[in-house]
Amino acid sequence: MRRRTKLWPILVLLALLAACASPTPTPTPPGPTATPAPTPVLVTSAEQIAGTWVGTAADKMYQRFNLDGTWHVAVSLENLNDKPDAELTFRFEGTQLLVTEISATGLPSCAAKNAIYQVQLLSNGNIKFVRVQDACAPRARSTAQEHKRVP
Repeated sequence: MRRRTKLWPILVLLALLAACASPTPTPTPPGPTATPAPTPVLVTSAEQIAGTWVGTAADKMYQRFNLDGTWHVAVSLENLNDKPDAELTFRFEGTQLLVTEISATGLPSCAAKNAIYQVQLLSNGNIKFVRVQDACAPRARSTAQEHKRVP
């Protein structure tokens, strides 16, 4: 009987330890892994953006980039050639697009005539302007956004 009395506390202790031990985890199948978004390519030349684009935001301004470094902006596609609302020049220094306003007739003129942007080529074929430096809020609003090519 003495042996049972001595074994009883050990058995209770082992039972408590067994109850407190965590169960063996059940392996879970791996979930779908998120595919990282592709890093946009930064534009470095006029050839990469030459043509007509329209902003995808609410104002839908039209932008035409010419190989000679001229840039026309208009509210309507019809006015882009003959009566643009703003005329600018642009050039690339590395990945920076340097902008100078020449005139603005249908849009507010920018007292800060110079600006700097980066232009990203997106995987969907669109381009996106990222403002680096532009003190002109109206120009930044219509420029710093995604644009899709006008056929």
